[in-house]
Amino acid sequence: MTTTPPREPVPPPDELRSRFGINLRNYRKGLGISQHELAFRAEVSIASISPLELGEKLPRIDNFIRLAGALEVEPNDLTAGILWRPPERIITPGTFEVPPDPALEAEVAALREEAKP
Repeated sequence: MTTTPPREPVPPPDELRSRFGINLRNYRKGLGISQHELAFRAEVSIASISPLELGEKLPRIDNFIRLAGALEVEPNDLTAGILWRPPERIITPGTFEVPPDPALEAEVAALREEAKP
């Protein structure tokens, strides 16, 4: 029997937001641009950048892609350090339970007797 490695817990939402915000801020500062310049390049509201960098919220998918493009990085770079693995799937085969029915058993036995050559 093989053993499976333990699952990594899903990070809480605040940890996800914090990690994304740190990544966003680090790439922005690496380019040497302001939050205003990032918002301009990504064509998003300037008011949305600070809450993202502070880990107060996560962007919508379209803004996520815009931010990555504006920072000249792959979207994966903005999610560095954020891991999630699906849970293990344990498949248990189903069963049918048929309650005993003496009348049905007698009928089946009679049919089997008739079918014998």
